[in-house]
Amino acid sequence: MAYINEKASKINHQYIIENQKIKDYLLLCDRIESHIPLEVDSNNARVELNAIIDKIQTHIERVITVDGGYQEISVNDKFPSQKLCYYSVGIITFSIKDLEELEETQTINPDDIGKLENLERFTFVVPMQNIRLKEKDFTTTIRETLFEVFRDNSLSGDSNNSKDSLINTIKWLVFKEYLDSNGSISFACPKCQTMQTFTKQTSNYKDEKNNFCKCEKCDNIIYITDCFDLHTLVDEINGATLIESYIMSVFEIILMLSVFRFFFENNATQWLTKILFIKDGPLALFSRLDDFAFKVVRPFMQFLYEKSLQDNKSYANVVGLDKSGMFVEHFANIEDRIPQESITLPNLDYMRKYITGNNESVFGQNTYFGIKMFVKKDKNLSFILDVSVPFGEETHYKDYIKNPSIHDFLSLAAMLRILFKLKCDLYAKSFIPIAMINKLVSLSNTPSKKILTIFSKDMMS
Repeated sequence: MAYINEKASKINHQYIIENQKIKDYLLLCDRIESHIPLEVDSNNARVELNAIIDKIQTHIERVITVDGGYQEISVNDKFPSQKLCYYSVGIITFSIKDLEELEETQTINPDDIGKLENLERFTFVVPMQNIRLKEKDFTTTIRETLFEVFRDNSLSGDSNNSKDSLINTIKWLVFKEYLDSNGSISFACPKCQTMQTFTKQTSNYKDEKNNFCKCEKCDNIIYITDCFDLHTLVDEINGATLIESYIMSVFEIILMLSVFRFFFENNATQWLTKILFIKDGPLALFSRLDDFAFKVVRPFMQFLYEKSLQDNKSYANVVGLDKSGMFVEHFANIEDRIPQESITLPNLDYMRKYITGNNESVFGQNTYFGIKMFVKKDKNLSFILDVSVPFGEETHYKDYIKNPSIHDFLSLAAMLRILFKLKCDLYAKSFIPIAMINKLVSLSNTPSKKILTIFSKDMMS
């Protein structure tokens, strides 16, 4: 690399273009082109919107939306750099009636915030580089900090309310308390890498003892949050910047699922039939979080599907709205080929041919707990929608995605009707709840980043 302000050479490219090995290598390469279907109708994947009928009773009255933002700041720009990441995550509840009144909203007016039935904001900080807890190494610092983030935050917003602590939601899911089962999860000890099975230590999953276990080989303390495996992306030199977005993603999911736990434990599951949960982004957890996605979150969604069929009530009205990614890019290219008032559900063959490339892996097998679809209402409204998996515990994702069916979704028609009412013209293809909560929790470069930097330097000086 050049020195600061040193100009690059004008002739050194010749050594590259004259290198025969480079020429030979490039001849062996083949570019993956973006194939655009002439007509989007993959194996009857396209269905007219008016043909979609709810399979069970649905009476959605409220919308709950979860979203978050984060901002990395430098406490010291000189070597060695010292960085922190601040997080702001929110969960809000609207009544459908209030949202319908905001249907034609063009801007987010501060007065509209007063229509919120409930807003809970969660803020926390995680060290990212060359900042650690006293007498702890950096990896241990990250592990303990993540544990404390989930232990010290609760659905009620009261940090002293251990009953509602988000750490209990993690345990409730892992131990499958919703089934009165003895669930568990296996992962490697952060210290010696020996595989461990994390199970309940006492009968009451909320007991403090169930937050930890000890490695059978090295006697190292293991936290329940170590199941996220995010510490494996952390090291003393490069820090933890790789996990910034993953921390926010898993916090959002745990926060949303805490609502489900609340209703289950208070014998009020009937309320779930009245709520549409909207997540900003796909229904998935990526990278090291994939184990938690397909071993913990997806089984819970499959359980909800079966319970919904059994009770003839929809308990899993959960959707995600994609803003970016390969599916959004593909949809932008084919949108003019899709008729209005239709919905398209791509199967695995379609994905491999037109979106992901023809590879052996199954898209979303270890990451998704939702199914993607292309929705086109009219020329002004089209979007990528994720809906929670429409199959029970006996069905495997990798098998279902080969031939998914619109008619397997229990309450898709009702959810679509509500989403169409929530269209917002503030941004392209935006929705009122997402636009509003983003205003409430996002951390801007100016002035938020500058203020947080000054605050951090002052606190740590």
